[in-house]
Amino acid sequence: MSNLRNFALVAAALLAMANGPAAEDDFDTLIAAERHFAADAAALGITPAFRAHVAPEGVLIAQEPRSAPVALATQTDPPGAKLEWQPEAAGIARSGDLGFTTGPYVLRLGEQVSHGQFFTIWRRGADGKWRWLIDSGSGPFKLGEVGMPAQVKRIGTPDASAQGEDLAAIERRLDADVTAVREFLAGDGRVLRPSGPPAIGEAGIALAARGPRGTGTRLGGGQSFAGDLAYSYGRIDAAGGTLIGHYVRIWQRGATGWRLLVDQFAPLPPRPVAQAGEVTQPTPGSS
Repeated sequence: MSNLRNFALVAAALLAMANGPAAEDDFDTLIAAERHFAADAAALGITPAFRAHVAPEGVLIAQEPRSAPVALATQTDPPGAKLEWQPEAAGIARSGDLGFTTGPYVLRLGEQVSHGQFFTIWRRGADGKWRWLIDSGSGPFKLGEVGMPAQVKRIGTPDASAQGEDLAAIERRLDADVTAVREFLAGDGRVLRPSGPPAIGEAGIALAARGPRGTGTRLGGGQSFAGDLAYSYGRIDAAGGTLIGHYVRIWQRGATGWRLLVDQFAPLPPRPVAQAGEVTQPTPGSS
């Protein structure tokens, strides 16, 4: 009888998570996790902080998607490297188990300073702790100083009763032309490209349309327990099948069906140009 009672309590809790909106304190814990991550990067170092906060199934999006725990196990920080970031926008599933954060970062390598935009997808485990699932970003930007935000904007408007087309079918339509986000982007959706800060709504649609044309292939992803928030990542190929980069996306099921909240394109880094008589070493992860 005790086991049955415990099962009923767990089932009721899961049902409440799926049907009720995420509480404000759920969102606050997500933001706190991101800020704790950033604070650890300053106190412990960049790589130790990434190791401390990664989920066992975490993925780094760089030259190619790869297992984060495996890559981080042998990675070390460049001497004097400092990385600072803070969340500017975020969203969370109704069930409080999946979320995302994005905002500006500043990377300092000695006298060299670069700015960009990070994009992190988070999963909260049964222990209540948030761990990052996907780490990606855009940049470095060709502009001056980028200020750190003091507040975080919550984006997206979930609707538990919404029905719509299967997300896999929607993604296949976007993958046919990754620049054509007009049909998919939410009104407050963000488009992240290496050219500069996030472009929102109509500005994001225009920014995506100016980007390199290509077709996408989904490599992985997942959904929240409530089924209202989903993430995916994949490769982008130009005509002829040449790999030009990768995408990371966040989708939310709202009143009008699935809408794109964040669409990020991470181009492959340029290969170093060899000087006469010099052999160029391969970029890590490019082989």
